[in-house]
Amino acid sequence: MKLFRQILVACDLSKFTPQVLDYAVILAQNTGARMILANIINPRDTDAIAHAIHKTLLVQKEAAPEAFIHQHKLEREARLKTLIDESGHPGLFIKTIVRTGEPFQELINITASEHTELVVMGTRGRSNLQSVLLGATAEKMFRHCPVPVLSVRLHKEDGR
Repeated sequence: MKLFRQILVACDLSKFTPQVLDYAVILAQNTGARMILANIINPRDTDAIAHAIHKTLLVQKEAAPEAFIHQHKLEREARLKTLIDESGHPGLFIKTIVRTGEPFQELINITASEHTELVVMGTRGRSNLQSVLLGATAEKMFRHCPVPVLSVRLHKEDGR
């Protein structure tokens, strides 16, 4: 019996993402699991763009918030695919998912809809301002996720 069949890897696309992915790859190799990479676009980012567009009176079609979100999703999907290629083990990955929404809630939704048995994520997100010791999304995942969450201790760029 396999320990895990599917692992969800939460990728915030920060400089720490490769470290999180390295742990997930090793875990998948040792358990026979396959991985799903997910990235969530926070509504505060899209709301800020919408506000800026309305504030500066940019009403051109290409400046619409929907166009920004669509372009942002395409860029993030491309970055996730690059991470898969750079992992050296593309066969371990099932798919990538990019969604817009509250990060912890969307990750929980993906966990349920994709029937994953484990979530792997870093302890710090793109900003350390929300929580000094533990990222706000990671903290909410630990409290609310219906499956185990593996927290990867992130190291500075020197690898320590």
